[in-house]
Amino acid sequence: MTTIEFWNLVVSSTATILAAIAILLYIIIWYKDKSNNSYEIFDATYLDILKTGMENPSFRNPELTNNYLIAFSDDEKIKYEIYAFISWNFCETIFDKKDNELMKTWSVVLDIENGLHRKWFDNPENQIKFKKSFKNYVSENL
Repeated sequence: MTTIEFWNLVVSSTATILAAIAILLYIIIWYKDKSNNSYEIFDATYLDILKTGMENPSFRNPELTNNYLIAFSDDEKIKYEIYAFISWNFCETIFDKKDNELMKTWSVVLDIENGLHRKWFDNPENQIKFKKSFKNYVSENL
């Protein structure tokens, strides 16, 4: 092997190693950025849910929501059922991420929404709106 061949091999090997490191760093940065974006999106979405709750405080009152079939009537009942579905759908989206860090952060919210809207969730006509894996998670963990 000549000196030129040796240095070509060193340069080529170094370039390959640096390319591999760059790809690895890109994947790490992409993953962290993806997680950060998820938190921002979840924060914004939950803020919207809470704003709707501020506009309709009865939808955040567990004495009413745990007896929603009697406590609400007509259009208010329809509005509540939509709100409960939005709230549970948000919880299912968190569950779908299958991200342990995300679950640590948002498990409190899942508990709160469960306390507010569990009666609606358990209503048999609403069970078809959710995946079996999520329904199992709710029944076993909340």
